[in-house]
Amino acid sequence: MSNHNIEEERRLYRCAVKYEKMVKQFDELIGILNTTKTRPPKRQRGSKENSSSSTAAPAASSSQQPENNEVFVQTITRFLQELKTDPTDPDSSTNTSD
Repeated sequence: MSNHNIEEERRLYRCAVKYEKMVKQFDELIGILNTTKTRPPKRQRGSKENSSSSTAAPAASSSQQPENNEVFVQTITRFLQELKTDPTDPDSSTNTSD
């Protein structure tokens, strides 16, 4: 095998490792999104007395939305930091020799 072929094999292996990492992170993000979306909304049925309290239920769920957004942002930020490549990595996204 020539030196070029060996380097190409190494590059492909590093790409495969990065791809697997991205797939795992994507699956984790989908899991987070599915967890927040699959919770059934709380609905109260009953007399008119309960109708005023049922309007408070969306407010409670909307108060969780910023919290969920914060978790999502933190997760995305962590994933992006993990995906940052070493500046000495020949596969760096800033490499334009391809």
